[in-house]
Amino acid sequence: MGIRIQELYTFHVVARLGTMQAAAAELGVTPGAISQRIRAVEARHGLRLFTRSKNGIALTKAGRMLEADIGAAFGQIEAAHGTHFAARRGEIRISTSASFAHARLVSSLGRFAGRHPKVKVSVETEDRVVDLKSEPVDLAIRHGLGGYAGLVSTWLCAPELVLVGSPDVLGKQGALATPADCLRYTLLPDSTGKDWRIWLEAQGVDPRRARYGTCYSNDFLTVKAAVEGQGLALLSDVYVKESLAAGQLVRALDVAWPSAFAYYAVARKEVLARPAVAALVAWLQADLA
Repeated sequence: MGIRIQELYTFHVVARLGTMQAAAAELGVTPGAISQRIRAVEARHGLRLFTRSKNGIALTKAGRMLEADIGAAFGQIEAAHGTHFAARRGEIRISTSASFAHARLVSSLGRFAGRHPKVKVSVETEDRVVDLKSEPVDLAIRHGLGGYAGLVSTWLCAPELVLVGSPDVLGKQGALATPADCLRYTLLPDSTGKDWRIWLEAQGVDPRRARYGTCYSNDFLTVKAAVEGQGLALLSDVYVKESLAAGQLVRALDVAWPSAFAYYAVARKEVLARPAVAALVAWLQADLA
């Protein structure tokens, strides 16, 4: 009986990622095609390899045994594939936001280059979330909770969120005495739309009463909007440092509250196995923390 490598590899990817949807995205096929391949593997082995429920799928005992037999081999192939193309590029490609690159990453990479002159790094700044499984990008720096299916996340830093506004706006509408006073103002949301909700809930204020202004995808644009008096903003301390020092912004309320989100270095497991990438992630973790 011939070996259907494509079907077995599909099984391995589903087992690795934990969902058929994620496997379909990585392999560039439809979820229906993934289901058909899995059914074919199960038919050929005469065993059920996954249990299916409303909560998703899970490997059966037979599925775990099959993955144990073939997983290491496919993992080596994936690692070799990644290493081969990385060697041809001869560099580490990073994707991150322009605001984070400007505020933190450029300086850190400059120090890294001084210690590791033979490692070549290129940085791409995009607002969209790149697909690390299909695009030629080695490492992404993402702001979130660190949970990304099929990827490994390394905590880098969690800058404090500070509440700021322009002196003119605060002078006209009155100083803030409590977090609830924020509701008198227009609030400038971040690109995720979650920052104010989390902050208000942490302060015991109903976020449903909030009135929001324009949402900018770049934090430095939000800084400019706050300086121009478009509303109050919750921004990372590293982004408003210069504006605070220049008096263009002031802390609207002396309530410190750390961000629920952090910056993570995110990559595929086999990419992190490359010594240069491992060295870069370790450097960023120590340098940015």
